[in-house]
Amino acid sequence: MSEFSESSYAFLTVAQKEFQSTIRTKRFLVFGIIFVLLALIGAYYGNADLARSISPTSGAPNPATQPVNYVISVAYSYSQVILTILALALSYDALTRERSERTLVQLLMRPIRRSTILLGKFVAYLAAAGGLFVGITLVLYIGLSLITQKFPSSSDVGYLFLSMGIILLYVMSFIAIGLLISSLTRTSLDSLLGAVFVWILLLIFTYAGVALGLGAINLSATSEIPYTAFPGYAKILLWINPGSHNVAIQSLAGDFSKLTSGLNYAANVILLVVSIVVPLLPAYYLFKRSDVV
Repeated sequence: MSEFSESSYAFLTVAQKEFQSTIRTKRFLVFGIIFVLLALIGAYYGNADLARSISPTSGAPNPATQPVNYVISVAYSYSQVILTILALALSYDALTRERSERTLVQLLMRPIRRSTILLGKFVAYLAAAGGLFVGITLVLYIGLSLITQKFPSSSDVGYLFLSMGIILLYVMSFIAIGLLISSLTRTSLDSLLGAVFVWILLLIFTYAGVALGLGAINLSATSEIPYTAFPGYAKILLWINPGSHNVAIQSLAGDFSKLTSGLNYAANVILLVVSIVVPLLPAYYLFKRSDVV
């Protein structure tokens, strides 16, 4: 067997083992059920909006011409936050848990590279959280189309898959953050406290960026915040949070011209990718140099 084949087999083994153990955990079941319930509630209220002939909103699907995409956008708005919590909950103690249970030592006694272990875990958590998201979204999309008899166009279906790709990037950024936290801490309790701290800190950065930006231009909070007029320091605080670059709802509408957080569509997608790479690289470096006990 070639070295590439051995590495691929080891990667698949780690990913499969981690995925099977992940979907059996209480945290996956609890947060997964909450996600499903919120998505269903969002779909219910989105469908109710269709009967009220509400006006279209910039950067969101038009209820009149894209009814199913609109309902899915409401489901996104209700459930995407809990999806990031699920991603973080699955990954925050990925390494510390194995270290405390002494399974990491047993794993590293085999001819498996640490990069293979880290990447296998990353893919396993993405398959668990992302698979749940994709499955529920497709069921809702097909179900809504059949129930309402309002079948989406081929372009709307394309926008759906594009939006799911954006959400998956969003999920990956929080998995990467969780792996970084796990590589920085020694115990599962430390990892948990670190995950809660980082999640709250990202929210603080977002609200601080908006507050400082509005204060700098002497404007109170409005539905259309002029992010482009914000000073640089306010924009940087805002852009630290991967959620500021989540253009999934915009993707559902097929509106690629609208600025989100003061950036164009392509820039937000690039920064979502950056928000995955930036925590993942130091996580690998720290894991590679760390003790296993």
